[in-house]
Amino acid sequence: MSPARVAAAQALVKVDQGAHVEDELARLAPEDPRDRAHAWFLALGVLRHRASVDAALRPLLTRPLGGLDPEVRAALRMGAFEKLHGRAADHAVVHEAVEAVKAIGGARASGLVNAVLRKVKPVPLSDQEALEHPAWLIARWTERYGSEAAATWARSNNEPAPTSVVVHGDVDALAAQLDEAGVQTEAVSVDGRVLDGVLRLVGPEGPIPNLPGFEAGRFWVQDPAAVAVADLVLDGVGGKGTRVLDACAAPGGKTFRLLSRGAEVTAVDSVGARLQRIREGLQRLGLEATLRHHDWTEGPLPDAGGPFDAVLVDAPCTGLGTVRRHPEIRWRRQLVDVLGMPETQRAILEHAASHVAPGGRLVYAVCSPEPEEGSDVVAAFLEDHPEFSPERTLSTAPPEGDEDAHYAAVLRRS
Repeated sequence: MSPARVAAAQALVKVDQGAHVEDELARLAPEDPRDRAHAWFLALGVLRHRASVDAALRPLLTRPLGGLDPEVRAALRMGAFEKLHGRAADHAVVHEAVEAVKAIGGARASGLVNAVLRKVKPVPLSDQEALEHPAWLIARWTERYGSEAAATWARSNNEPAPTSVVVHGDVDALAAQLDEAGVQTEAVSVDGRVLDGVLRLVGPEGPIPNLPGFEAGRFWVQDPAAVAVADLVLDGVGGKGTRVLDACAAPGGKTFRLLSRGAEVTAVDSVGARLQRIREGLQRLGLEATLRHHDWTEGPLPDAGGPFDAVLVDAPCTGLGTVRRHPEIRWRRQLVDVLGMPETQRAILEHAASHVAPGGRLVYAVCSPEPEEGSDVVAAFLEDHPEFSPERTLSTAPPEGDEDAHYAAVLRRS
């Protein structure tokens, strides 16, 4: 029995139940490096290529995939993906998928898995299916950016995303240390601007905690677009001594970036477990911030400690700009989710904005390209708050490089 395939199937079941694939793979994947890499390849591959996988399975089933038990659905998709996109022999793929479905609680359907996977073969795909994204999402991107740009973006989302790290300390020294370990690096640009202290890993990297400098707190992992958003907070004003409220701080990368540039940060989140992750990151990096637990939908932050020079609202959103790094999101979100987010986002922005000092800066950001969550929220806020005026915006949709698609607006309080 292949431990990699069992772990991948288990992770796919958990994703069906609402979990994040990366969290589940980190927990379930075997320790052996080859098995671990294979588990990641299978689970992420299924999620990136689900449209073509399902198209190959659909004619072979008497009922919809959605009507099958999660364990059976996971085994079928995993086996079909490996037959279509993997390198193992077909008979081995079928056998291991059958063993995997037995191991994860779907033994009664092992005959079905065997019979279906033996017949799986490539089938003709529509233009939309070939892009491996939901039709509604491709339609929206096509309307805004054109068919060629939308298709290019979708195809890039189906490839593994490179890892970028933000260096805490001497960039050249860490780059040399990584190079000695066989990991090459290069500079990173977003919106035509080189990001200071950010390195893209372009060589074989392995697990991040095993990289030189991680345990010593020399760097953290962060998407380049997220770094660019954090930099907007201090752009042109410098960081030393600037008091910043990071209103929706988890998982912590923007807080770390602000602190590393000299700001004094109060980091807030509504979930205690996410605050604990920030606390652990601060300890590893040797940084200090004030951490507060608060739900912004209930009002401003009590006893905030006075107004802040800058407030960053990296609002909860659909995450549709992070599909390349989190492939399950494309299948999990629906248009109704996009349309339902602004009410919460406006409430958070309204209450967090009350903590901006006169003359201070307010940055609103989402990791979604959808205007309902980004520019429309800002426009509605400005209509109600003439004391704020727009200074600039940042949009990385469609991405020009390997960054996620973020939207951010910088507002100034009079």
